[in-house]
Amino acid sequence: MIPEQWYAVLDSRELPRRRPVGVRRLGRELVFWRRADGVSCAADRCAHRGAALSAGELTDDRLRCPFHGFEYDARGRCRLIPANGRAAEVPERFQLRTLPAREREGLVFVWLGGGAPDPPEPPFFDELCGRRWGGFQESWPVHYSRAIENQLDLAHLPFVHRTTIGRAGRTLVEGPRCRIEADRLLVWFDNARDRGVPPRDAAELGPPTGPPLLSFRFPNLWWNRIGDRFGVFAAFAPVDDENTMIYLRFYQSIVRLPPFRRLFNFFANLYNRRILRQDRRVVVTQRPRRSSLASDEMLIAADKPIVLYRRRRAELQRQQP
Repeated sequence: MIPEQWYAVLDSRELPRRRPVGVRRLGRELVFWRRADGVSCAADRCAHRGAALSAGELTDDRLRCPFHGFEYDARGRCRLIPANGRAAEVPERFQLRTLPAREREGLVFVWLGGGAPDPPEPPFFDELCGRRWGGFQESWPVHYSRAIENQLDLAHLPFVHRTTIGRAGRTLVEGPRCRIEADRLLVWFDNARDRGVPPRDAAELGPPTGPPLLSFRFPNLWWNRIGDRFGVFAAFAPVDDENTMIYLRFYQSIVRLPPFRRLFNFFANLYNRRILRQDRRVVVTQRPRRSSLASDEMLIAADKPIVLYRRRRAELQRQQP
């Protein structure tokens, strides 16, 4: 993982208002619950006897352990030990390990870091804020870096997706033109048919015009802008070193009336699910399971977005205190 980052880890719809939810994310067992003014996240383990707090219940904004009724506030501080009585002072050692949590654009984010979140709120793609979407989620038995790199791979389309988005057989990758801006990786590229002429490199193509086709925002958000009116978004939530939950969304502004919009999104995501499962069939076979800048893979010019991703990821990891 890259410390000192906001990670999207849940779809907001997975977190109901009246009960806590336990999930494995970032290699940890975590419990999430809603408060009147936000979302809380803590280690899913009572400080008393280690019971799973996700099996408990909510009382007002507090999380109540199912074993002995200990109650924890939004910051993980125990406020009541029933066996000692309501008038008794609770020792400070009864404290849960917590992670700052925020909700934005229908996703729950947690801050993986030692200090106060910086920035204080999770980043997102500004062009998607407030737009309508339809989506689904899918679990992959891979490290999240492999799932991300698959969506930055420009040469796999005519082979992995030869019956869907790669059926045109455009095997040449021209460019690609890529750059890092702050913690955002931007990619412009063109796929063309092989007619016996080498693909043009970035210098031959010149500076890109218009918005990038692919955008990746560290640590785990991806956006494929297919056109002015639609595209595909994904959040790659790390479960642990060998599993990732992918939250995929289809954004569109073509169909606006709610019943028809839902139907349109439904069929679009049937197609997107098929595409994602074509990817999954190959990505689960990759070794080693985790990618790295020091990998012995022999990369090619079309892999430039992957190289930049690995390089920036390694830089961010080295910068942490």
